[in-house]
Amino acid sequence: MNRRNSKGILNLYLNWPVILGVYLALAEVIIYVFDSHAAYIVLPFLILYWIVALYLKTIKFNNLNPAIMKLAENISNKQRIYFSKIDLPHALLDMEGRIIWANDKFLDISKSATVGKNIKDTFPDLNKGIVSNLSNEKIDLLTNLGDNKYKVHLRMVDLNELGGDEVRRLYTGSEKVIMLYLYDETEYYLLKQENDNNKQVTGFIYIDNFYEVAENMEDSKASMLIAMVDRKLTRYISYNSGILKKLEKDKYFFVTTKKDIEDMMEDKFSILDQTKEIIGGDNIPLTLSIGVGYEGKSIESNHELARVAIDMALGRGGDQVVVRRGQETLYFGGKSASNTTNVRVRARVKATSFRETLDTKDKVLVMGHKNGDFDSFGACVGVYIMAKHLAKDVHIVVNSLTNAVEDMRKKFVESNAYAEDMFISGEEAISFADDDTLLIVVDHNTSKISDETRLFDKGLDLVVFDHHRVSENSIHDAILSYIDAGASSTCELVSEIMTYFDDRLKIKSLEADTMLAGIMIDTMYFTFQTSAKTFDAAAFLRKRGADSDRVRKLLRVDFSFEKLKNDIVIKSENYRNGYAIAILDDVDYNIEESVAKAEIANELINIKDVKASFVLSKDGDKYAISSRSIDDVNVQMLMEKLGGGGHRSSAGAVIEAESFEDAVDKVKAVIDEYVDEEDK
Repeated sequence: MNRRNSKGILNLYLNWPVILGVYLALAEVIIYVFDSHAAYIVLPFLILYWIVALYLKTIKFNNLNPAIMKLAENISNKQRIYFSKIDLPHALLDMEGRIIWANDKFLDISKSATVGKNIKDTFPDLNKGIVSNLSNEKIDLLTNLGDNKYKVHLRMVDLNELGGDEVRRLYTGSEKVIMLYLYDETEYYLLKQENDNNKQVTGFIYIDNFYEVAENMEDSKASMLIAMVDRKLTRYISYNSGILKKLEKDKYFFVTTKKDIEDMMEDKFSILDQTKEIIGGDNIPLTLSIGVGYEGKSIESNHELARVAIDMALGRGGDQVVVRRGQETLYFGGKSASNTTNVRVRARVKATSFRETLDTKDKVLVMGHKNGDFDSFGACVGVYIMAKHLAKDVHIVVNSLTNAVEDMRKKFVESNAYAEDMFISGEEAISFADDDTLLIVVDHNTSKISDETRLFDKGLDLVVFDHHRVSENSIHDAILSYIDAGASSTCELVSEIMTYFDDRLKIKSLEADTMLAGIMIDTMYFTFQTSAKTFDAAAFLRKRGADSDRVRKLLRVDFSFEKLKNDIVIKSENYRNGYAIAILDDVDYNIEESVAKAEIANELINIKDVKASFVLSKDGDKYAISSRSIDDVNVQMLMEKLGGGGHRSSAGAVIEAESFEDAVDKVKAVIDEYVDEEDK
C-alpha cells in the first residue's frame, strides 16, 4: 500500500504539465463562450503551452523515472555497503538456518560462515530447533566461538519490512527471515569469572589426635612436632594464595579464594596425606580434619558454613575434609579408620555439660531410631537412668523395635522396679512434650529415621548421642552433641558419660545387660571396631551386674535362620575380588529382615579376603542394602552415593530399582567408581 501511494504521488509530480494543460483548455472553451475574440487571442498561447507540455512529457519526464530509480538503487547499494561495514556483526538467515546475507564484521568473526552455509555449522548451539521454533519472538542466548563468548540475538521479521523487492533480489523463498546479531561478551565474562574466582573462602583445620600423639613425648620433641605441622600447613595454604592463623595448639583458621580451594579439591586435599608423614609418640601418625565454607550470602555465612563443616568432619571420624559449598556438601578423604583416643577429657566435659543441661528441664524424652536395635534401646535405657537419677519426669519413646529387643523391653515392663509409663508411644510423647521438655536422640543423628519424627516439629531443645558419622542431613541445631565415629556403639558413649555423671549413680543388672548387649551386637562380640574404651565400657557395665553369658543367650538365633544364613552366603557373588554381594529374597524365617541382613553381612565379612559385604532385600517397592567392611574400605562413602549412610564399616541404603538384578547393578556401579578412584 505504501509503495502504491508513493508511486501515485511521483506520477502526480511528473504529469503536472498535462493536467494543467487540460484545465487551460477548459478555460479556453469558457472564454470562447463569453468572448470569441478574446478566445482567438489566447489560443496561440494555449497551443504553445501544449507543445511544451507534450515535449516535457514525452521526452524529458520519461527519462526522469529511470534516473530516480537509479538514484534509489544507488542509495540502496550505499545502504548495503554501510550495513556491511558497520562494526556490529549481523546476518540474515532463512527459516532453515542458512545464511542468506552477512556483513563484513560477521564474516570476519566467524571465519567458517559463508552465504548459503547453515549457521549451526559455525555456532553448534544454534540448532535447527531453536531457529525453527523462533516464531515471532526474539531469543537471546550465549555461545562460544574460539576463545570468545558472544550473546546471540535472534529475531524473525517479514521481508517486506526490510525493503520489499530489493530484499527479494537477495532471497526468493519464504517471506520470513531471521535477523541475527552478535554481541561480544568476552570481557564481561572474564571479569565476572575473575571476580568469582576471587570470592572469599573460609576454613578450619583441626589436628585430630594431637594430644594423644604428644601425650608421651618430651616437651622439646612435642615443640618440634608442632613446628613441623605449622610449617607444612603454612606452606600448603600459602602455596594456594591463602593466609593461615593459629588459634590453639591443634586448631587453625585460614582464608583463601574460590579458585584456590577448587584447586585443592582437584588435588583431593593432598595435605591430608602429607600430614600423616609426621609420626608422633608411639609411632602414631598425625591426622587432620578440615572444614571449608564458601558460596554463602556473606562472609559471616561462609564462616558459619565452615564451622558446620568442621563439626561434620570431626563427627565423621576425622582424617577428612568436608566442604560446604552453599547448600551442597562434598567429602574428601575419610578412608582411614576413624580416630579413637584414650583421652578421657572429652567424655568428662560432655558428662558435666549433659548434667547441666538436664538441670534446666523438668521433663525428658529419650528416643532411638525406627526399628530400634539393642544399641539404640540400650542407649535409651542408659540415658533414662541418668535422667531418673536427677528425679526428672522421663520417658522412652517407642514405636517400633526388633523382636529380640521387644522381648527385652517386656522384661522392663514386667519388672516392678520400673514405672508403668517408662515407655510411651510417639502419639503420647507429642501430647507430653512442651517448652519444659528436653528431647534426647540416641544412636542416630538424622531426624528422618527417628522413631517419632513429629517431635522435631515441637521446637524442643535437643541433645544427640551417636557413634555414626554425620552427614549433610544430620541434626546441627542440638544444644549438646556427643558424636564420636570412633566409638564402637552409642552404648559405649553413654557408658562413658555415666562414668563421670555421678558417683552415686546406681545401675541394675537388667539395665547393664541391655547396654552390654548393644556393645556386643555392634562389635560382633568384641571383634569389630573395638578400642580400649570399648573394653573399659564393658568392664564398667560388668561391675554393675552385666553378665556376658546371659547376654549371649539373649542374642542367640534359631537353627532355621542359621541354615538360611549359610545358604545365602554360599550363593553370594565375589565381585572384583573382595566385594561380596548377596540377595535375601522372600524367604520364610523367624527373624526380622533388618536383623537378617546385618547377620548375613557380618558373616560374609568374616570370610578371608572379603573387604566389604552387601546384602540386598526387598523393602516394599524399593530395595534395602546392608553393608559391612574391613581393612581400608569405607562402606559409608559407598552407601552415601546411593542416598544412604551410616558408619565407616557399617552402613546401609534404600534405593529404587526395577528388580534385584537392577539393584545389584547399582551396587556394582558404586563399587566400580570407588575402586577406580582408589587405583588412581
